[in-house]
Amino acid sequence: MAHLADRWGCLALLALLFAPGFLAAYFLHSWVWVLAAPAILVILMLAVAALPFRRKITPQEWADQLEKHLLGTNGPYGWDDATSVTLFDQRLENLRSRLVHDFDMLNTPEKREEFRQIIEALRRGEVP
Repeated sequence: MAHLADRWGCLALLALLFAPGFLAAYFLHSWVWVLAAPAILVILMLAVAALPFRRKITPQEWADQLEKHLLGTNGPYGWDDATSVTLFDQRLENLRSRLVHDFDMLNTPEKREEFRQIIEALRRGEVP
């Protein structure tokens, strides 16, 4: 059954890549588009993926997201969601890059307390 699902996934991907080419070929009366359109789509997807996205967030909003990690209520991807995207505010970005390495695992009481203090500072609008 999983093999069939893999096959449907591949067919859907091929349809997504080649359908615009067939439509362009039909309307523009040139079969070159059947091969050109998938190449253009792949290049466009890679260009969009390379854009430097920066998330605008206030220290208080970010503290809310980080607190979920402290409390253990953030779900399986909560820590990644809160720390994987570059932040627009350079002060928050510097803190984010430090937090990613130091606080992904809150396995000691000292780490938990330090992380709680960082969250409290962010709630006050301060960036430690």
